Amino acid sequence: MVKTALRYLLVAILCAGAAVVLLVAARLERRLALADQELAMMNLSRAARAYDEVADSLAATGRIPWLLRGTRDEIAARQAAVRYWRGDYAPLVADYTSPDSPSIADNLDLQFIVANADYRSVQRPDSTPEMALGVLDHAIGVYRRLLEGNEAHLEAAFNYEVMVRLRNRIAAGDEVPEFRRPTAPGNEGDNPEETEMEDIQIYVPSDTVIDPADTEDPTIGAGAPIRKRG
Repeated sequence: MVKTALRYLLVAILCAGAAVVLLVAARLERRLALADQELAMMNLSRAARAYDEVADSLAATGRIPWLLRGTRDEIAARQAAVRYWRGDYAPLVADYTSPDSPSIADNLDLQFIVANADYRSVQRPDSTPEMALGVLDHAIGVYRRLLEGNEAHLEAAFNYEVMVRLRNRIAAGDEVPEFRRPTAPGNEGDNPEETEMEDIQIYVPSDTVIDPADTEDPTIGAGAPIRKRG
């Protein structure tokens, strides 16, 4: 009888502990989601404050390396992202590349953000071709080192290819692109050259019931009649 009661009590304690853990995890995920929302809307001050508060609440778990390690790494990457979008490039790079910096070897997202900040930190407005080539050589080396251990990182591979192509164009005599500080929505593009409407061709996907061989109209999806079967 006593053993049975103790067994039930132990099960109840375990269930209660699991419930507490799930409740804490749910609240943590909600706080992270709200912080991510602020970052997505580029409310950088609010996002930074929210991430800092979550990081402070998890500070005690740092004494146990395996506990919530993924969450701590995610928050560190988000905090670095806030600093990147603020243009805090050189200090961000210094915080993770000095001899006494914490290791980021297992945090791929953070490595990528630091690599981007490293490239931005050496960019200069009104660069000469020689200066631009030096900056690009530096950036290419940064992304190459990142890809050496993480060849499946598509964003790093994309940036690496962009830098290589840009370097080749400048080395071949193209003008150095105008320096622009990056923004999350992207930089505003230039107005297109004046073009007559008749020179613009718009291709619309055609309906599968139309045989492309029956018409030479490139916009058959827009104006040609649809012939139904049956």
